Amino acid sequence: MIVASISPDNVLPIPAPIGLLEVLIVITFLLHIIFVNFTISLTAGAVGLETFGIIKKNRKYDNMAKIASYHASIHKSIAVVLGVGPLLMISVIYTQYFYSSTILIGKAWLSVLILLIVAFLMLYVYKFTWERWQHKKGLHLFFGIGAMAILFFVPLIFIVNVVSMLYPEQWATANGFFHSLFHYPQIWQRYLHFMLASIATGGFYFFIFYSFKKRKHVLQEDEVSLKRNGAKVGFWVTVVQLVAGFLLLFSFKPEIRMLYMGEDLLLTTLLILSIMFTLILCALLYKASEQDSGKSFLLALATFVMILGIMGWMRHELRESYLQPYLEDNPRTEHTTQNNNK
Repeated sequence: MIVASISPDNVLPIPAPIGLLEVLIVITFLLHIIFVNFTISLTAGAVGLETFGIIKKNRKYDNMAKIASYHASIHKSIAVVLGVGPLLMISVIYTQYFYSSTILIGKAWLSVLILLIVAFLMLYVYKFTWERWQHKKGLHLFFGIGAMAILFFVPLIFIVNVVSMLYPEQWATANGFFHSLFHYPQIWQRYLHFMLASIATGGFYFFIFYSFKKRKHVLQEDEVSLKRNGAKVGFWVTVVQLVAGFLLLFSFKPEIRMLYMGEDLLLTTLLILSIMFTLILCALLYKASEQDSGKSFLLALATFVMILGIMGWMRHELRESYLQPYLEDNPRTEHTTQNNNK
């Protein structure tokens, strides 16, 4: 049944060495996902700050929300452009699995384009009507909440797709996107982990952005608040994300989970390093939120880059571990020197 569910690989060989493509999928995915994180978190931040400003009747929060919305509108375009690379890589390396999982949620997958167009249009309205609708806050907030809701929903479609491809033995009993939300393991654990990462990254973004800006310019009061509160948000959400990370770990198949808990040296080392660097980042962000320190800023930036690289590598190794038994029975049509000479 399992073998029958997996289609044969394309007869055309993969057009490059598999090792090169594996490096590229990790790099291109990290470049893409960081801007996705920025877009989601900054949109949510703008809506949250504007709502808080309305409740408190404080224009300061409204100004901070306006800044967040401007940054979100920039990063969304970069996120879309950088998404092409990893989508191509995963389609080439995991053709038999990714296309099958995509077909199983075909309607939801095709709706992604429409949903993103609507979300981006709503973000543009939200951004460019800030002053014009100062006395129509309900209407203005409607567009912000609408864009945020769509941006919160779209990652679920991607998560269902990439989780579904790891479970070929469950394809026969899957019945569309909404059924798949509860059909496959680790869907909601991944979603929680991703959303917390997005929010933490958004806070870290403001901390980094205004730390750089402070080196050449005097920050305005709103910018100082965004920098300080960004560090606080990054710290507290990262602490919560540590818990979410363990929930995700224990949602894996037992034999996969044990690879991260001593049975595989590489995966266990990556997990330990990710926890260590995350704790270091938390300490640096806490210090930065309490007092302005250039040293903490540089160390936090370096630590964040290390965590990003380790998490990207771990994600790829997890996918390979899940699919290894199936790849042995259904091998890829890999690039070889003989293929190249032909």
